[in-house]
Amino acid sequence: MLVKEVLSELPTATKPVVRRFEQEEGSHVLAIGLNKDVILKGHKSDIPARILVIKGRITYIAGEKKMNLALFDEHIIPIGEYHSVEPQEDSIFLVIKK
Repeated sequence: MLVKEVLSELPTATKPVVRRFEQEEGSHVLAIGLNKDVILKGHKSDIPARILVIKGRITYIAGEKKMNLALFDEHIIPIGEYHSVEPQEDSIFLVIKK
């Protein structure tokens, strides 16, 4: 139901909508929803991570590198890479860290 919660909040969200699935030792999964007008500001991960788009389209930005990701596209986030995410439309993606 977590993804449905994110989906229901997207139309009026003014910041990223984040829900965490149950966490197992050493890993966790986040569902992140971005209203088409909301940017996930720059940050980095200190553990291996992967993005999987499950609704919409996003642009992953790391420095001068921009990567467009659409439904079911994945991208591995290098450890320590400073990056941001901009939605092209209302979007939801999973961040899988382990």
